Amino acid sequence: MRVYDLVIVGGGPAGMSAALYAVRQNLKFVMLAEQVGGLANLVPNLKAYLGYQYITGFDLIGRFKEHLSKYKVPVKDEKAIGVSKRGQVFSVKTAGRVYRSKSVIIATGRRFKKLGIPGEAKFSSKGVSDCTICDGPLFRNKTVAVIGGGRTGLFATLFLLEIARKIYLVEKNGKLKTEGGMKKVAEAVTGSRKVRVLTGTSVKEIRGNSFVRSLMLRKDGKNLALPVDGVFVEVGYVPNTEFVKGLARFNERGEIVVDAECRTSVPGLFAAGDVTQLKEKQVVVSVGEGAKAALSAVLYLEEIQKRGR
Repeated sequence: MRVYDLVIVGGGPAGMSAALYAVRQNLKFVMLAEQVGGLANLVPNLKAYLGYQYITGFDLIGRFKEHLSKYKVPVKDEKAIGVSKRGQVFSVKTAGRVYRSKSVIIATGRRFKKLGIPGEAKFSSKGVSDCTICDGPLFRNKTVAVIGGGRTGLFATLFLLEIARKIYLVEKNGKLKTEGGMKKVAEAVTGSRKVRVLTGTSVKEIRGNSFVRSLMLRKDGKNLALPVDGVFVEVGYVPNTEFVKGLARFNERGEIVVDAECRTSVPGLFAAGDVTQLKEKQVVVSVGEGAKAALSAVLYLEEIQKRGR
């Protein structure tokens, strides 16, 4: 069976950047990616990406794809469901086959976190959305609820101010997030007449018929029913790491712990981007980390080659 120099798992900014460096280093590699670009495709605008005064995430990913196409990067539309290591060789398992490699980069990013309450799955795409940027424009002049008073929830509410007629911002904790540069965003949201903030409030159920009609809450020991046309679930993200659990070291949030060189606790296994414990989950950071992971993999491959002589 063929043994690659490197398998890159994930096709977001980190994985794409790693692929570019891998192909320029003449590595025998493959990138496994169900969706090239990942969540970066949904970023409405990037105003701090060097070289672009303004560009959408979708357009930037398009530029990335165009760049990689010049090098004919080998991309497989497959999802990794397991990674193991025996001796010096890794096995990356998908539904259809097993890829063997001397090194692996995990760059699978993250996904939207769910509430796990009755009605959430039933009304998905029928009034319930976990992507405000994608679906917000469909609720013009409607009454909506944003679940989550953290960073993602506040930015979602800010986005909806120009669209919705009324917005309920629901947060289970006693206050909204104001740390980490979020104070001005929180002030803009709470200062709007369109917004009613409900802190210390838990969400129990989403109800409706063919479409969302109400949101059932629990506040101050009492049940509360809010008539709404839409519910935006913005309670954060979950790293896509289930397939590699038990192999490397993770933190309490399920993120892969890496050092400054993107090395995990397992020699030859690297991780980059939103899937790691790095606090800043930004496209520009992921691109840099992907490049770093690929260069670290190159050094690792050179080291094991020397030891094998």
